[in-house]
Amino acid sequence: MDFRTLGFTCFMALAAPACGPTTAPVEPPVEDTTGTTTAAATAERLYATEASLNLSFETLGTFETRNGVRALILHATANRYLSHVFSYVPDDAFGEANIISERRLEVVLPEGYELNSVLSGLPLFVTVDTFTGTPTHYTARIEVSPRFYDFRGSSSVWVEEAVTPRYVVGGNEPLVYRGSVDVAATSLSVTAPDGAPTVSRVDADTFQIDWRYPALHQAIDPHTTPLTFTATLDNGTTVQKTGRLVARVTSLALTTGDAYDVWPTPNCQPAVYDCVQNKPAGTTDFASCGTYREVSRCMYVTNACTVGQPQPLSLTSIDASSLEPARLTWNTGSNNGAWHGLSPITAFRTPSCPASPPTIQGVVQKVAEQDQGFPEPSYGTYTNRAGLTQSILFTNNYYGDGTALLQAIDAYAGGGDIQAWLYTGSVSCHNCHEFDTRAILYYPATRKVVVLNGYYGYDS
Repeated sequence: MDFRTLGFTCFMALAAPACGPTTAPVEPPVEDTTGTTTAAATAERLYATEASLNLSFETLGTFETRNGVRALILHATANRYLSHVFSYVPDDAFGEANIISERRLEVVLPEGYELNSVLSGLPLFVTVDTFTGTPTHYTARIEVSPRFYDFRGSSSVWVEEAVTPRYVVGGNEPLVYRGSVDVAATSLSVTAPDGAPTVSRVDADTFQIDWRYPALHQAIDPHTTPLTFTATLDNGTTVQKTGRLVARVTSLALTTGDAYDVWPTPNCQPAVYDCVQNKPAGTTDFASCGTYREVSRCMYVTNACTVGQPQPLSLTSIDASSLEPARLTWNTGSNNGAWHGLSPITAFRTPSCPASPPTIQGVVQKVAEQDQGFPEPSYGTYTNRAGLTQSILFTNNYYGDGTALLQAIDAYAGGGDIQAWLYTGSVSCHNCHEFDTRAILYYPATRKVVVLNGYYGYDS
């Protein structure tokens, strides 16, 4: 073809792309997706659509060695040609995102701090820019979590799919990855070439399995190596089950807006804060309060009113089982001529952000509302720590060692100032004397309320 022919051809093709190179490739017809891929042994995907972009991530992450470091690789596919991708977390570049073909990208999370952070619940943002479509700038948000799958073996052993990051004090950081196994067994062991968890019993048919991060990484890399669960059932039979622990993309969202506005980092939530605050002194395991990151946000909050709105006075029940040994010790020593006893001690907590400062009078009224047999509060005495010597419960006497009991309560409630209500009233007793004795101790510094209900008596 000579130059005149070439010029005529270009002139006649006004509706076609210009002759010569272009900056944006032509989009081919979008093929129907089947929801599967050949990139991994199991090929489930998560999908998200926003404006003109359809984006999907393979849920199963695989490990490779990149630049001499093991890394988790996540793969995604778009329906548009990609011009730029970038991965980050709030306020920091994180991992590495690469375009690996016109419509495919990968996210690389190196083993260590970055992988541990994401597995512990830190969401990962991925900027996705396209050549065509309206608009051309998007942000994806993904979460990656440890998950079991590919179970084989006995149906008597039920392994929970999710492994959840929890806040448990100990080691170099308070992060534990916790799974659960249901099996009616006298024992359970979990073995693996590397990365076996610590196993502990929860109740008659539940075990928990814990990993610190180094062991968790060993368990999920490579993803092809299963863990073996061996249980001795209650009938003496030994059974086994295997399952693979992998890193999976568990959520995917897509936006054209500002990622920080669309997905702001959550603050400490009131329910989590109250749960943390209501734990006994010395608690190390906060799994019942929420995930690792939910609890972490609340651990160092100094002003509870930044978490929730002011609340009227109420009493929330908290665990007082650690006081049981002190109660049993106080109860010892009764004989035929004199007797005494103390019912299980109960405890409560006042609101973390009260509408007005709680008083012992208000606390006593709230306790009375929960106990139909509670005496008229005006029959008791309101006092402070110095006035506790008026009660048989807190002095060292013929009936019990009240000094030791008060020391145990102080250790539980945090010590410091005490607002107290004390009560002693006689009860009917044939040829003897018996008394109902009660005490309510309110510790303003820790907002804890300790309620004691006992009795003592002697023959006439």
